[in-house]
Amino acid sequence: MTNYNPALFNNSIILLVSGLVMTTALAVGSAGWTDGLPIIALIGFGVVVISLLLARSLLPDFMAHLFSMIIGTAWSFWVTAQLLPHVHTWTGQWRNMMERLIQWYILMMQGGISYDNLMFIFQMGLIVWASGYLTIWMLLRVEQMWQALLPCGLVLLINLYYAPKDITTWFIIYIMLSLLLLIRFNLLQQEARWRAEGTFFRTDISFDFFRDGFIFSVLVMSFAWLMPPFVDAQSLNLFDEFQGTWQDVQQNWNRMYANLNYRPQNPVATFGRSLSLGGARNLTNNPVMDVQIDGGEGRYWRAAVYDEYNGLAWRSTDTEALMVEPGQPLSLPLYEARQPVSQTYTLYRDGLTVLYALNYPIGLDRSVKAIFHQLPSPESENLRWSENGKPWLEEITYLRSKPVGNGESYHVVSLVSKATVEQLQQSGTDYPTWLKPRYVQLPDSVTARTRELANTITAPFHNNYDKARAVENYLRATITYNDQIPLPPSNVDRVDYVLFVSHEAYCDYYASAMVVMLRAVGIPTRLVAGFAQGRYDADKGLYRVVDANAHSWTEVYFPQYGWINFEPTSAQPSITRPTAASTQANNPPQLPTSSTAKGVDKSHNIPIDDEAIAQPDQAPKTTSYSAMSSTILLGIMALMGIALVVWWQRQPARDNIFKLYPRMVRLAAWLGVTQLPWQTPYEYATVLKQHLPAVQSEINTITTEYVQQTFGNTETTAVISSPASQLAWQQLRPEMLKTIVKRFLPKSVFLK
Repeated sequence: MTNYNPALFNNSIILLVSGLVMTTALAVGSAGWTDGLPIIALIGFGVVVISLLLARSLLPDFMAHLFSMIIGTAWSFWVTAQLLPHVHTWTGQWRNMMERLIQWYILMMQGGISYDNLMFIFQMGLIVWASGYLTIWMLLRVEQMWQALLPCGLVLLINLYYAPKDITTWFIIYIMLSLLLLIRFNLLQQEARWRAEGTFFRTDISFDFFRDGFIFSVLVMSFAWLMPPFVDAQSLNLFDEFQGTWQDVQQNWNRMYANLNYRPQNPVATFGRSLSLGGARNLTNNPVMDVQIDGGEGRYWRAAVYDEYNGLAWRSTDTEALMVEPGQPLSLPLYEARQPVSQTYTLYRDGLTVLYALNYPIGLDRSVKAIFHQLPSPESENLRWSENGKPWLEEITYLRSKPVGNGESYHVVSLVSKATVEQLQQSGTDYPTWLKPRYVQLPDSVTARTRELANTITAPFHNNYDKARAVENYLRATITYNDQIPLPPSNVDRVDYVLFVSHEAYCDYYASAMVVMLRAVGIPTRLVAGFAQGRYDADKGLYRVVDANAHSWTEVYFPQYGWINFEPTSAQPSITRPTAASTQANNPPQLPTSSTAKGVDKSHNIPIDDEAIAQPDQAPKTTSYSAMSSTILLGIMALMGIALVVWWQRQPARDNIFKLYPRMVRLAAWLGVTQLPWQTPYEYATVLKQHLPAVQSEINTITTEYVQQTFGNTETTAVISSPASQLAWQQLRPEMLKTIVKRFLPKSVFLK
């Protein structure tokens, strides 16, 4: 059990620590994540009051922590519930909040996607409460200043980088309050020691501490703000070991808070394990990679496969993972009419962990984490296998590796389908038993008119290939390409909205509509994300892929031939397939030259995953370590400045004159006044006084005591400097520091 120190419950200490907590609460409330978030300030006020009471109480630590947790949860719950419609009674509010919380928890555990921003506000309230309580407890009860600054500081830094609104002003206020609190806290500790030892000190010393610390901190923060980062964190490979793990955390965050606002920034196409069907999106023409093909042509560079649709978004239910080394054999189904195609990918973006490949990858030249769906024993299925050992993989649907650097390359071998139109038309419907339950799943949100439309379009045809082509052609002909569509209403099925209301879409919606309509007539289909082929450079023999080539499309399963690509997006060229009468040997790559979407430029295709771009209805983004390093550098340098100020301020009180005088000499050297070997202390002091005329008496006081103690007949090994010398140093040092700053800054700074 720790007992509180009554001396710490000083008015200035309480005011400053309360300011820290309220600054954090107000900063989070003004971050712009969602409507209603400013109510967090009320939670901040509550945690200040309760934490001060608990810190001053005689409760054991465990009981105080337990009370804080219970009160904080109840208070956050009640404050958040005030955002519900006022027609609710308190009982109704309680029931509504509990239902929302349970639903959010179920979605989290089952890998679903949540659009309930009220749960975000509630949980941010809990975070503000926990960080505020730890700040006050660690300072007033445990008396650990640095540990007290960390919780709220971390919350502020995360919001500073990720929040849609700029909260830099709040961060600067937090740093300044931290400085003043740190100075006042250390001064209280020093004053207690000085009183215990009978050491003289001025009663107004706190003003000097605050003044000097404030000036120095402003200088340090200004320096950190104006100075460019010394080095990008990525160039030091600081994040390589946990980059993939952090992206997993981001993906889970994105799906659980899929309806928040996020800071606008240059969008970057990356691909995760879930995909939200959102509103308008934009991409740049920044290069992503070059792809060279050996043994065929490339149409799509696949990144992720999604199999489960819930009416608002897609996700992958593949949970099995296997570390695969180069050359390691795997048990995979062998499909007919496929040929190996080697690809070399050269990436132009640091830190990417998701690898791209043509449909059906079978081998890489680097260690990867392969995500897949494990199949039951193959003996019961009409499939041939490449190996005969467990696990039996349906297919590798997602590839992750350690971060790939800018300019780094990797190689992939894929089995690419060369099945002809006639082969696909005659493939039949002899599906494996595990396939249809997984790939014809549809939620209850799919409307009857969507199902009816799918049946109407496919009814004239008698094989699944022609049915798939009919749906593909219908979407290309009737849906207008538009990547600036607004976010559909949250209470409608996204496919129904596109088909019957907006009649406009981009590739996410085209692909989703085709999957849903084919599943409605019993054809196994899935949605795929990655990049379209990009621009072919004939001179270099490669495809140049940029952000704007990010794309989604559809894959349909055909017995014997596996998953086959289809292109329902009208802004992309149609897929040309071989026929029995044609030959495809040695044909050059089929390059897209124009758009078929009523003059729409195909470069406006967009990424489709939950971490792709920053926008009002999504949570996607990737980390720019260069930008983050500037923010962190500012915080670190400011805190270092605080530490230096405190260290300098606490030295003089216990120093003897043999430390005080050399310190004066060292500072004077920064003024260009060095003590020459032949100069006596008095001669040196005379020269120094010429440079510092405002503090001549203070220089005399320190020099005189130094001479007396050095050349007198007294024992000096433990002599403490006199109160007069201590007071002189407290007045001399700020003047010397100010003069040093003026000496090194340009003269124009001081000219009016």
